[in-house]
Amino acid sequence: MADLLSKYLAAGETTVSNLLLHHYHELGMSTGELMVYLELKSYLDAGQTPPLKAVAAHLGTEVSQVYDLIHSLTSHQFLTVTLKKNGAGQEAEEYDFAPLIAKLTHFLERDQGSNAASSAPAADQKSQLFTQLENGFGRLLNPMEISLVNDWLDKDHYDPAIIELALREAVLNGKFSFRYMDRILLNWRRHQLTTPAAVEADLRRFAEQKSGPAPGSSAAPTPKIPVFKLADQVKKGND
Repeated sequence: MADLLSKYLAAGETTVSNLLLHHYHELGMSTGELMVYLELKSYLDAGQTPPLKAVAAHLGTEVSQVYDLIHSLTSHQFLTVTLKKNGAGQEAEEYDFAPLIAKLTHFLERDQGSNAASSAPAADQKSQLFTQLENGFGRLLNPMEISLVNDWLDKDHYDPAIIELALREAVLNGKFSFRYMDRILLNWRRHQLTTPAAVEADLRRFAEQKSGPAPGSSAAPTPKIPVFKLADQVKKGND
């Protein structure tokens, strides 16, 4: 038992900010990127250069996939990678997650001025939206999709409920595409449908027009067409 405990302690522990765990989606980070960050951090905290083959083995993936995720982390400004010579004079990659810390700090500054009671439901609603999008598409969102959703919320100021309606329309039409959803949202805004109620009403009107008049509704009277019998016409001609 003492031997097992010593091995457990020797393995070390990795400390991660709960702010990152709870809001990485809102920062635009994918779950795969988060897992690579945790793996890299476990080695960096121990003062070691992360062995990417071991990282890939721990994550159950290929080294090429780890490289792709590291590239994604750098392109989304979560990580900087530089080449430096080690003690043996060999070039080795050096990982710096200072950009990620800066993003987390900016996230705190952005929310600092808002009232805690009013901001909590908004954060919950945003988290719920990402969950519904992933459920609707049947997969995790990639970084570009997460960034687009964040733009819908933070730059375009779409109501999350309207985004959920756009998701419903995309799923109903079998269009599992964020571009398709974006066109829907732009079309609704162009027609000044800026509230969920207005969108729902417009969708109902469209459905009614598509299905025709409802049963029992008053339609325009059909004009009576006189029926002429050929025998009567012949008789009149003879007279």
